Amino acid sequence: MIKHTALALILASLAFGGVAQAQEAPSHDARGVLRLGKVYTFGGGADLQHGFGMDARYELYPDGAQDGYVGLFTTDQYELGDAWRFSGGLIAGWGLFGLEVGVSHRTATADYVGSTGLHVAQSFTFGPLSVGGRLTVPLYDHVPQNVGGSQLAQGIEGAITLRLSFGFTVHGQRRAHHHSCGLRHGAGSH
Repeated sequence: MIKHTALALILASLAFGGVAQAQEAPSHDARGVLRLGKVYTFGGGADLQHGFGMDARYELYPDGAQDGYVGLFTTDQYELGDAWRFSGGLIAGWGLFGLEVGVSHRTATADYVGSTGLHVAQSFTFGPLSVGGRLTVPLYDHVPQNVGGSQLAQGIEGAITLRLSFGFTVHGQRRAHHHSCGLRHGAGSH
């Protein structure tokens, strides 16, 4: 009887050892996440346009067990009004909410001069999907000198943004997360 009890305890400890390992305390070490994705925007200043492009961002989570992050972003997109828009700067966020502050440049078109401006944006992220808005305040309009053109300035630009991106942990321990199956994945469970 004692042999059977000892054998049952050994088998139980082996069977539930993986579960105990998956429930270990979260790591407080910093971790970095590289997010790559596609972006769609609708908006502008004097002329509203659809925009399609790529987005890359590096998020540093100073405390790997928390949801707060700081980092860098860059977005490059083509707007259907025949303009390219490039932006980059700093990001910060907590949980679902994120902020961006940086610089953007919009190239000239046949109707509008190019513009460099202050980029300010906010977003709400739900898994791989982010929904938000951005505002660009022009700091400098690139008006050509000695040219008799009739190009206009775009003015302050506002846009609705949708971003689909996926994150890859580039350093530190991957964060554990819960799925609908109720199991924790990541952070040592593999």
